[in-house]
Amino acid sequence: MAEETDPQQNELAQILHQAGYKYTTPRRLVAEVLLESHTHLSAPEVVDRVAARDTSIGRMSVYRTLDLFTRLGLIHPAFQGGVNARYVVMVGGHHHHLICQNCGKVMHFDECPLRDLTRYLESQFGFSIEGHLLEFFGRCADCRTQEGAAVAE
Repeated sequence: MAEETDPQQNELAQILHQAGYKYTTPRRLVAEVLLESHTHLSAPEVVDRVAARDTSIGRMSVYRTLDLFTRLGLIHPAFQGGVNARYVVMVGGHHHHLICQNCGKVMHFDECPLRDLTRYLESQFGFSIEGHLLEFFGRCADCRTQEGAAVAE
């Protein structure tokens, strides 16, 4: 297995390898597209971005890769009010996001307000928590400004 330079790519490749899967070109490209995106992408958006990089990768290969990544816990489908799931990359620890329901912008924040809750849940239920996903949905500052301008007109 070739060593990746991006730590998240490397972690993803290691998890695939440990689960008995190869880090094939389609899997690498899907991982790159998801990791490089500044928003959570839907499956059709991932298909389009992978095709822009390599036209030999078929749509079904991308969908199978998304399914595999989901089953292995590498990504998580999140529904943001629409019909298409948008995929959240779960490698690299737990994740906290503010998601604009208007433009789809995703803002990450590192502070973890759940440390005490995590410790409580682990001790109360004997559960070993390996990660979590915290998402807040609303309107970003840019969209709120645009909405305010539209109301003022």
